[in-house]
Amino acid sequence: MTSALVYAIYLMVGALYVYALVDCIRTPAPRIRILPKAGWLIVMVLLPILGAIAWRNLGKRSTSAEDRVPVS
Repeated sequence: MTSALVYAIYLMVGALYVYALVDCIRTPAPRIRILPKAGWLIVMVLLPILGAIAWRNLGKRSTSAEDRVPVS
């Protein structure tokens, strides 16, 4: 049971890391805060867990109402 929990945690951390990397690469430069895109990628490579969490919480601006595309 314990090993299954450890594998589940590894899977969740890995999924967060991959999500953060892909999201950073796909995010347009005007929406990125604090560091340039290359800086965020370096942080995520050097500090995978902390970098992914920092990107998720601090890395990009949320879309404003004017930027959203209306659904027709």
